[in-house]
Amino acid sequence: MRICFVSDQAFPAIGGEGTSTQNFARGLAKRDHKVIVFTSRVKNPPQEKLIKIYRFFSIPIPFGKGYFSYPFASTLYKILKKEKIEVIQINLPTYLGLQAIRAAKKLKIPKILGLHVEVGNIIPHWLPQPFKFIMELFVHFWFFCFFKLGNLVITPSNFAANYVKRYTHKPVKVISNGIDLEKFNPKKVSDDQIKAFKEKYSLGDLLYLLYLGRVSHEKNLLFLLKIIQVLPEKDIKLVIIGRGSQEKLLQRKIKKLKLEKRVIFINKILPRDEVLAAYREATLFILPSFYELQGIVLLEAMAMGCPILVGRGKDSAAPELVKEDINGYTFSLKDPDDAAQKITKIISDETLRESMSKASLELIQPHDIKKSFSKLEEIYNNLTKRSKRVY
Repeated sequence: MRICFVSDQAFPAIGGEGTSTQNFARGLAKRDHKVIVFTSRVKNPPQEKLIKIYRFFSIPIPFGKGYFSYPFASTLYKILKKEKIEVIQINLPTYLGLQAIRAAKKLKIPKILGLHVEVGNIIPHWLPQPFKFIMELFVHFWFFCFFKLGNLVITPSNFAANYVKRYTHKPVKVISNGIDLEKFNPKKVSDDQIKAFKEKYSLGDLLYLLYLGRVSHEKNLLFLLKIIQVLPEKDIKLVIIGRGSQEKLLQRKIKKLKLEKRVIFINKILPRDEVLAAYREATLFILPSFYELQGIVLLEAMAMGCPILVGRGKDSAAPELVKEDINGYTFSLKDPDDAAQKITKIISDETLRESMSKASLELIQPHDIKKSFSKLEEIYNNLTKRSKRVY
């Protein structure tokens, strides 16, 4: 099958959507599909052997949040026709996405829209009223317009499916972002790799809580500092790994609260062996996000056998991955004591930790990315059988 993925934030990946787009594009290419990608033009782009990438003029988004691409629909039309694309998947409601829809419509190519962003992800948290309210109205209106333009919408979680149904009457299918269980596997980490990681970041033999991901407002990382402050076990460390717009703010807060000895902030992108070692040795993985449509880092953590602790947010799908008291807990985003009590319960009971670790390894199995590839192929096949492309 000849497939086109469309994303401003892929190759290189910016955030969960970019990672998801890359994983599906690469995975389907390895299954002998012809895959092309429309994305942003960036400096020093990564090279791909199995995928043909078309890049277009783009403008960087402030605070390192990626790029927006601005191609002509006529250019995309010519490429889609030349490549004889059979199905197109557009994963962001951007100008690039809209132009791809316009081009695909002329060629009568089936159009799949992916939901990977919420309104709350888009609105700057620092924007004052009434500008914030006006921008929210505009984005809601844009979502109403955009998500009606495809043949079908794919979301990574049940929460996301219910979320997008307010904007469209088109069919909605749930397909997990998935996780490569061959790469994210506790057996892939050697004792030497674990030892090297702990020595490099001065972790010693202490237990630690782990957060890995973007350092930005929607991830609510300052709440983690409140949790550490009220946590009675003072020998527990918090390890935060990632980069983003709130790096300096987080560093200032850690210093102001005198938490330098309890919080280790690794503000860089780690090589895979160190990422796997970080997950493997973590006592638990903690995610306090305001907004999540699934949470790829949670999938990774579960695949590595971590008990998980997830904030209960009204705009987050992450709690779907928690089986309460089985592989972890959810906690209030208003009361740090709630999280602290559950952390204490896990770290003080080795038997509980081990059972939660085993449960995470079992509960992640339905999210094997190979299963997600197969579900997506089935949807593509059903749509292409009914299509009336012009070539």
